[in-house]
Order: sequence, then structure tokens, then C-alpha cells
Amino acid sequence: MAVVMTGATGFLGLHLLQRHLTAGRRVIVLAHVNSPPAWERIEYFLANAGTENVPPALVRKLVDVVEVDIAEDRMGLSRKQHQRLALSAEELWHVAASVTLHRDDAAVWRTNVVGTEQLLRLASSTAPHVPVRHVSTAFVAGRTPHLVTEDDSLHVIEFENTYEKSKHTAEGLVRDWTRLTGRSTLVLRPSILVPGAQWASGLPTHTLETLHHSVAVVTARAKRSTPRLVVRFAGDPRAGINLLQVDWAAEAMMRLAALPHRSGTHIFHVTHPNDVPILTIAAAFEELSPVRIRITPAQPAEPTRPERVLYRRVAGFLPYLHHRRSFSGTRLAQALPQLAPPAPIDRGYLERALGVWAANQSPARGLGHSA
Repeated sequence: MAVVMTGATGFLGLHLLQRHLTAGRRVIVLAHVNSPPAWERIEYFLANAGTENVPPALVRKLVDVVEVDIAEDRMGLSRKQHQRLALSAEELWHVAASVTLHRDDAAVWRTNVVGTEQLLRLASSTAPHVPVRHVSTAFVAGRTPHLVTEDDSLHVIEFENTYEKSKHTAEGLVRDWTRLTGRSTLVLRPSILVPGAQWASGLPTHTLETLHHSVAVVTARAKRSTPRLVVRFAGDPRAGINLLQVDWAAEAMMRLAALPHRSGTHIFHVTHPNDVPILTIAAAFEELSPVRIRITPAQPAEPTRPERVLYRRVAGFLPYLHHRRSFSGTRLAQALPQLAPPAPIDRGYLERALGVWAANQSPARGLGHSA
């Protein structure tokens, strides 16, 4: 028997995988057929960013890699392979997702919604006691403006981008399936994840890296007459964004999964107790790029060419520059009273985290995202 896991080679998934392996659990990694070799990513991560050493020989013993297309019928597996996989599962972790915030809407929907449908099809073939752990996002809250509890997000109908809507729809599928089958499902809603205690180059990217890369690309291509390119963004200077260390998120998720859960859907925000002001994020970007960021009440009526390019590249993220809402962490704190809170995330923290990545990247490299 094994943990069956999608998204195990992504930014969050690698941290979850490492914890399963450290506990000596066998894991069947469902790796996307067209992704970089799963074994390379797993072994590189464990060698460079693992907080506990897992011997390579043990990794090869505990991990099986099965290549799939998560949105295809039976994930692209034969009927026999699909059945064998279901019978092998003692726990299902659905971590895979497309976190692209703009463009590629069809691909985002295919991965996040159709992929979840196929994961639930697999879950339906497992033994009745096998639990499902579905990694969603706190941003299923859409445009909810106030302090957001887990229940506030259930019936949201207005979203900032297709990513949010797709994850909300996927959650609905999970809740409906759980109600119909009488199974036990854990829904985990992390906020925007950033590197944790250890950083290493060459690992899957995360949202802030993608944003920083966009700024770097536009800055490098611009013909500047001044030492620093000025970019104006429409936003609220009092706005904040919830960022959370990925290793802390993984630890909280594993502890939640270890708790006894009755049948039904159990939803938890996995978020930081304090939002990071957008001005702090902007200052970190300025420190690492030859750019000055100005937060203005509205988008400029006549944006410069670099601004137009950058607006297109980060269009899906721009609405968050106006957000002043926060996410309730009460349910998580009550479930895990012994879990120490995550470390503060300030300007210095962001500069260190982004600096390790930026030092090993070329501005001409294409944008990536963790899934």
C-alpha cells in the first residue's frame, strides 16, 4: 500500500513528498508525462533543500513514478493500470495544479477542474476507508473583501481570474463527491507560498519568482535614459498579500492529515497570521532589479511601453494590489494548538528568498510556475 500523490515534483509537492519519505512511507508519484524527469527533480530537491537527509537508496526503494496525463480519461492509463493504482492507495494527495494567473485559461481549467474530476474517479475506485487530501487555495475566496473564514468561500461567484474560479469549481467537485460517497476529505487552502528556511537554485518556481522575473525581463529590454526604470501600478498602498513559507505549509498539512477525521469535508486555511504589505514586496523587488515601483490610485491613462508589456505579463496578479482582506486561521490554530506560528516575512526575508533565485537566472529565461 502507498500514498498516491499528484503534483509531487512541484514547489509544495516536493516538501510534502520529503515528509512522507522521512516517515518511511511508500509513495506513488503521478508525474505528468511531458514534464521534466521526475526522478531528477526529486533527487535534486532532497540533495539541495531537504531539511532532513533521506538516503538515495531509500528514496529509490520508497518511490514509484507513474507517468500520467491527469486530465485524460483514466489519467491516460489502461483500465488495468488504473485499477491497480486504485487498489494500491492507502491515501490520496491531490497537489497538482496550474497556478498561471492569466492567459492559458483553457489549460488552467483542464488541469485544475478536469484533472480533479479524474482524481476523484480514481478515488472512487479505492477502498472506502482511503482518505483524500485536496490542496486548494485560499484564493477561492475570490473578491470577498473582509476577514475570510473557510465557510465564506463556499458560495463565492466573483473571481479575479480563471485560476481562482477553476480552483473554486474543483473544490465544489470534491465536496459533492464527498457528500455522495460518504468518504472523508481534507481540503487544504494555502495562500501564496514562498521559500522556507532553506533556499536552493534550480528548484520549481513560485508566484513571486514569476513576478520578479517579469519585472527583470521588461527592465532588461527597456531602453532607459535614467539609471532606474519607473513602473506605475494601480493599487491601494494599504493593501497586503498573504505569503507563507512553503515548508511551514507542508508541515501543517501533514499534521492536519494525521488527525482523525470523520466522514465529510474538512476545510482549513493554511495561511500566515500576518499579511505582507504590497509596499514591502515592491521594496524587495526594487532592491533586486533596476526599477522603481510606484503605487498609484489608478492605472496611468498613458502607460509607457515597458508598463504596457509588464501589465500584460502580470495581468492576473494586478487585482491583488487592491486587496485588504485577510484569512482566518482560527480553525487551523484550534486543530493544531502545538504548532508554532511561521516566522515573520519582511523585506529582508523576501530579498534573501528572491535573491538566491535571481542570482541563478537569466532574464531571457521563460516564465515558469509550480504545479
